[in-house]
Amino acid sequence: MTDFRIKKTDDVITKSFVDLVIENGFDNVTVKDIALRSLISRKTFYLHYDDKFALTDAILQDILTWLDETLEKRRLLINQGVVLSNAISKLEPELRQLLTCWRRPINAIMTIPQAKMRLMDGLKDILGRHLQAAFKHPESDLEINVIGGMMLGMTEYYLQINDFPSGEELKQLSSSIRLILGE
Repeated sequence: MTDFRIKKTDDVITKSFVDLVIENGFDNVTVKDIALRSLISRKTFYLHYDDKFALTDAILQDILTWLDETLEKRRLLINQGVVLSNAISKLEPELRQLLTCWRRPINAIMTIPQAKMRLMDGLKDILGRHLQAAFKHPESDLEINVIGGMMLGMTEYYLQINDFPSGEELKQLSSSIRLILGE
C-alpha cells in the first residue's frame, strides 16, 4: 500500500506542474519551478520522478487509466441492458470527476505537442478496444472511427463547456443522429 505522504506529495507535484504548464508553457517549466511551487526540495521531486517528462508521462497514464476504467463501467452498464441515456446518468459521478479532477491536467497535456499526440493515440486505442467489445457483430473501421470520433467529441464538449449536456440535449442529439443516418 502506498504511503499517504508519498501520495500527497505526488498530488502536490502534479497540481503544481499542471498549473505551471498552463501558466507558462511546458518548455518554460523547470524542476526547480515545480519544486518551489510544491514547497518541496528538488531532491524530493527526483525521489518521485526522473524529470518533467516522466511526470508528464505519469499524468498521461493516469488520465488514460481513468478513462479505460470509466468506459469499462459504461460497457458493463450497457451489457446489463441499461440504455445509453440512463448509462450516462449512472456515470454522472465519473463525468463530474472528468470536469473536476481531470480537466486541468488534460488541458495542460494538450498544450504539449508530443504528449497531446500520445494522449490522442491512447484515447483512440482505448475507445477502439471498448467499441470492439461492445459490438455484437464484426465491427468495421468506419464504425470504430465514426463512433470513436463522437465519443472524443463528447469528451471535448465536457472539457470546453465545463458542464454536462441536459437530458433534453442528449435526446436531441440522439434524434439528430437518427435523422442523419436515415432511421
